[in-house]
Amino acid sequence: MPAPGLNPLRSSYSFCAGFRAGGRTGLLALLLAGPLLASAGALPVPTQSRAVDSLRRLLARPQTDHNRVLLLCQVSDQLWTQRTDSAAVYALRALALARRVGYRHGEGEALNRLGAALRESNLARALELFQQSLRLAEATRDQALVAQNLRSIGIIYVYLRDQRQGLSYYFRALKIGEQLRDERRVVIELSNIGLAYDLFNQLDSARTYQERAYALARRLRTPTNYILYGLGNVARKQGRSGPARGFYRASIAESKQVGHLRSLNFAYVGLATLFQQTGRVDSSIYYARLGCQAAQANGFLRGVLNASTLLTQDFKRRGAADSALKYQGLMLVMKDTLFGQEKVMRLQSLNYREQQRTQQAAASQAALRSRYRTYALVAGLVGLLALALLLGRHARQQQHAREALERSLAELKTAQEQLVQREKMAFLGELTAGIAHELQNPLNFVKNFAEVSTDLVDEITGEHGDPAGPGPARNPALEAEILAGLKQNLRQISQHGQRATSIIKDMLEHSRTGTGQRRVIDLNALVEDSLRLAYQGLQAKEKGFAAQLTAAYAPEIPPLAVVPGDLGRVLINLLTNAFHAVQQRQRQQPDGAYRPEVAVTTRAVPAGVEIRIRDNGIGMSDTVKAKIFQPFFTTKPVGEGTGLGLSLSHDIVTTGHGGTLTVVSQEGQGTEFVITLPA
Repeated sequence: MPAPGLNPLRSSYSFCAGFRAGGRTGLLALLLAGPLLASAGALPVPTQSRAVDSLRRLLARPQTDHNRVLLLCQVSDQLWTQRTDSAAVYALRALALARRVGYRHGEGEALNRLGAALRESNLARALELFQQSLRLAEATRDQALVAQNLRSIGIIYVYLRDQRQGLSYYFRALKIGEQLRDERRVVIELSNIGLAYDLFNQLDSARTYQERAYALARRLRTPTNYILYGLGNVARKQGRSGPARGFYRASIAESKQVGHLRSLNFAYVGLATLFQQTGRVDSSIYYARLGCQAAQANGFLRGVLNASTLLTQDFKRRGAADSALKYQGLMLVMKDTLFGQEKVMRLQSLNYREQQRTQQAAASQAALRSRYRTYALVAGLVGLLALALLLGRHARQQQHAREALERSLAELKTAQEQLVQREKMAFLGELTAGIAHELQNPLNFVKNFAEVSTDLVDEITGEHGDPAGPGPARNPALEAEILAGLKQNLRQISQHGQRATSIIKDMLEHSRTGTGQRRVIDLNALVEDSLRLAYQGLQAKEKGFAAQLTAAYAPEIPPLAVVPGDLGRVLINLLTNAFHAVQQRQRQQPDGAYRPEVAVTTRAVPAGVEIRIRDNGIGMSDTVKAKIFQPFFTTKPVGEGTGLGLSLSHDIVTTGHGGTLTVVSQEGQGTEFVITLPA
């Protein structure tokens, strides 16, 4: 069965509604009516997806940094009921922004959300995050956040079957909720306490607290899906199968209505356990599978463990060895992930360190109180003069400390400026050396061919003959040969001069990157135009070249503000490289068995938009792949490339647009470039 004590409902109930108030008799009568209860007497409730979409629209609008942190935390709250990995992404974004702008309350909220998202996969890390958030809340005297972290830490101790510690944290959170007169928070704490008592089989206490939570939730018209699950557990353990089934079905209906996959897993597994206990194995398997699917979709590892444990037992009873083995393997993986010895030991170590910190803080406070008593006694004995001396000494110490801090700050700023200057000069030196090295090669060629051409001219004009003689006899064959050599030399001089010009042009492109104006564009249209231009450009140079083009554009791409000229240059460069790669492989396999293909896809991702450009060309080795974004690095023959195209593209995407440009390649199989742009 799902582990009781895990009621991760948030303190905000603005997205759903509950039942109207009534006594215990009315509660049972309503719930025995079956799954239609979730819609009876409830206010209209938007789904979690609509709530997330609404919050994302708010994020897309101009917001203060503080409001944006809180909005990101709210998105994490909503996604937590659907996908814990997505919830973690938004919690991390909130944490980074809060720390960057120095928003301590927002940092505490983000730490708590990140801990909740990681609680299933890494208990030790989750506890560490909750403790950090708790210390921030205590330092800022944020009682609501203190209560939320006490509840979160209590959940972890209930996970570890530590009844005393878990209930201690729960009751402390309940006391703060009552002091704040926050009845919605009180509902959560009462239900958590009831689930904890249920876990430790203290059924009378579990039922009392769940019924208190249910009555208050109905009065406030807040969700009751977790409470209904807890009441179902108590009824099942007390042998009241009919009421238990009604509670579970009502919890399932309400969980579906609000889109809450975790509570849906709990209720499905509870109902499956009830059917297993009553000998209805087929029904138990049916609902356990539904519970397993809900948990897997949410990333809820404990829910997967509980459901796979039931399914292993049920299939063993039916003699289905293959299915039993399948779910037993899943169960063992979940156990190893959740209860590995290393994680337990690290968690115990963190607990010990936290206890040591608490003891040290208490000792420091006791020593401080003792010191204050001593100062007070001295002040009483020596009078106002001693007090004045103490105050003067304290003021001087403060002045000295302030002066020392100001000096340290000035030194730090100076060192920082020097470091930035050294970095700039080092980069400039490296860039200058690269340009000089690249320009040296074509200039050397120009110089050498010019000298040879001078010698050829001397030969044809007879300047190397005897000045006193009548002059050399003309040799038409030799002159023709010399003129042909001279023409070839001039062609080489022109070619290498053009290469030097190309290098300078690409460097100018580097200097102009990002100077264009940003505007909102149709990204799919830009990608399609770039694909067509790159393909037609290569066909104009290489007659007879053909490749299969595959394009898959996502219809719902969020609007992007980009510099169209710069981004188009990146796309054409990457696509041209892809066409060159498939052309080279086609030349290596002239038997006709190879079919060149270039594929382009776009899709929306949580952080923005992703563009993938894939080819089945010659691919790259790991050595080449590690250097492709370095300026002047190229694998093309001399005169065909400057080695600045991918470097320029990387700068445009990362520096100019705040995105990423990565590459995946396998030698002899093909290459894929991935561009991500933030929305």
